Amino acid sequence: MGYLDTYGRGPSQELVNNNAAQHERTKESGRTMSPMDIRSALQTCLLEAWEQGRLTCGVYHAASMLEKNPDEVMLCVLADDNFQDVALRIHFTLLEAFCWENDIRVIKVDASSKLANLLGDGEPVNDNDVAAGRSARQGDFSCVLIEYPKDDNSVADEEVLDFYKSNEDVLPRPVITLPD
Repeated sequence: MGYLDTYGRGPSQELVNNNAAQHERTKESGRTMSPMDIRSALQTCLLEAWEQGRLTCGVYHAASMLEKNPDEVMLCVLADDNFQDVALRIHFTLLEAFCWENDIRVIKVDASSKLANLLGDGEPVNDNDVAAGRSARQGDFSCVLIEYPKDDNSVADEEVLDFYKSNEDVLPRPVITLPD
């Protein structure tokens, strides 16, 4: 199926029905979007944004960015990890609520570790890297903000935004399963 129930219970009948409804909406609009397509599009979108310097990684950095420039945020990607830290869960809930209130799109992925594998470079961070602002690839990937591009949206950006639009009315919201 490709999606996990957002509450961690595994696939449910409601989610199956929602995925079928989403597939029908994308067929009606002339587009067919399979779960593999959105995974590839989201990965490409994240990597392009990283290369262009449009990513903000980490809960606290994201909160700061949202406070200063919420209109510049195209998409908020939240990991659907089962965090044991209650304070972190509260931060996530507040971030998500802020995004909904400010019409910022929120997409959930299955694990922050998979985002770290995709965006992290594995090289050690030293004081010079931190001073140069290169520490983002070595930290918290539980929340990633993607800013709007300076030019037009890329094909991958459009695919992700189309996926979001086609799933606006789907509850519970789908969680995108990223490859390991």
